[in-house]
Amino acid sequence: MSVSTNGMPVSAKVVELTKDYMSVSHCGKIYRIDFDRYPYFRSCFLGELYNVQASAEGLHWPDADIDLEVKYIENPPEEASVVDETWWKAQRKRLLARLGSVGGAVKSERKAAASRRNGLKGGRPRKQTERRKTAVARKATRPTA
Repeated sequence: MSVSTNGMPVSAKVVELTKDYMSVSHCGKIYRIDFDRYPYFRSCFLGELYNVQASAEGLHWPDADIDLEVKYIENPPEEASVVDETWWKAQRKRLLARLGSVGGAVKSERKAAASRRNGLKGGRPRKQTERRKTAVARKATRPTA
C-alpha cells in the first residue's frame, strides 16, 4: 500500500513470506522480519500479513493490530521478544470471540427462514438431562422377554 507524506511517496509491500520470516519492502528498502524475534506474527492469518500499510515512521498491519517502527526493525533490542506470545494469543482469541459473537447476533431474512425450516423439522434436539440419560441406559440394559 502506498501513501504520501509531505509529498514523498511512502509504500509497503510483503515481498516474501516463509514459515520463519517475511521480507517487507518499505520505501524501496527491503527489511527481513524474523518470526523468532517477533513471535506474534506466527499467529496471524496470511491475509493479515499481506495487508501491510506504510507510514514515514514504520509499518502497520491493521487486521492484526501490529505496528513496527523502521528504527526498531533496523536496530532491534537484545531481548528477542518484548511481547509475550501467550499474551498475544489470548488477545487474539478474545478479539476473534467478539467478532464471532457480533456475526452471530446479526439478524437477516435468510437466518429467520432457516430457523422456520428447522422448526418444521422438530427444532433443535433437547439437551439430555442426567435423569433422562439414566432412564435411557436402564432401558437399554433390560432383558427382553
